[in-house]
Amino acid sequence: MNLRTLLANSMNPLIMGHQNADPDAICSMIAFSRLYTSINPKGSFALMVDDISRLSKQVLDFFEIKEEVLEKPGTKFDLLVILDTNSRLQLGTDFQDIPIDPSRTIVIDHHEPNPEVGAIANNTIVRSDRFSTCEILVDIFEELNIKIDPIIANLLLTGILFDTRRFFYTDLQTLQIGIKLLNFGADYEQCIKSLQIRPDRSERIARLKAASKAQVHLFGDWVIATSIINAFEASACRGLLEMGADVAIIGGKPGKDKVRLSSRSSREFYDNTKINLGTDVMEPLGVIIDGKGGGHANAAGANGTKNLNVALDKAVELIRAAVETKTESTKES
Repeated sequence: MNLRTLLANSMNPLIMGHQNADPDAICSMIAFSRLYTSINPKGSFALMVDDISRLSKQVLDFFEIKEEVLEKPGTKFDLLVILDTNSRLQLGTDFQDIPIDPSRTIVIDHHEPNPEVGAIANNTIVRSDRFSTCEILVDIFEELNIKIDPIIANLLLTGILFDTRRFFYTDLQTLQIGIKLLNFGADYEQCIKSLQIRPDRSERIARLKAASKAQVHLFGDWVIATSIINAFEASACRGLLEMGADVAIIGGKPGKDKVRLSSRSSREFYDNTKINLGTDVMEPLGVIIDGKGGGHANAAGANGTKNLNVALDKAVELIRAAVETKTESTKES
């Protein structure tokens, strides 16, 4: 793929992220739009997602980003750029039928590989060894010899801080990229401040409800917690981990004919079991809920239309079987 040529020959690209776009998605979208205008200043891009997270809106306001991010389909484009997801389903309900020409579609992502991506785009940059899409954007800027100004450096560092949990999940390359962004003018303190947000009342209530309804499963030394709420599933997962769960899986029905699953695991759990929530749990659950699932080893989700309770039970079975297999292989060795 010659990315520079694709961008130079596009006069109105559409730049998209996944639904309920988090800071990594939003910041990489804004950064890519600046990359595009550097290559093709006469072009006119559009930014679009199916809903922006509250935290992402705060980040945009904090750094006074003026670019408008549309939340409804309806714009003409000659190039489609999809960031921070490699699944059409993850674009959201309102964007399922958006026209996709693989020869005119670019996917840039850091999640586990999805077999569907080949049918979406002929032009892909998928690096599952990276902790955030913003890291990949830094490499692209450098490869195309395009300067990263302090504003974009702040956004890219903020996206990285969010997806790495303030460098909790990291490696040498990620840290080196962070240092580069500081040298480009990023203000670490300001990036941290942009991500500081007190959960609103409804989110705190959702966390408490998830805890009150949680079912606890004990597999050896591991504590697996499952629950059902109808909003803030990812936040509730993090809350259950903070309370002591090694794995948290939350299911919800955010709307009619909508089923959503979110999962998180501790780093210790993955390091000891090698159970990947994206490939080992959420991908098979995606089939059960008539949708798609995937994500990372420690954080993954699925979206579909049915069988929420069946999927939660199956999630527990998958983890139980994987833990038992790991335990048996350890005894044999």
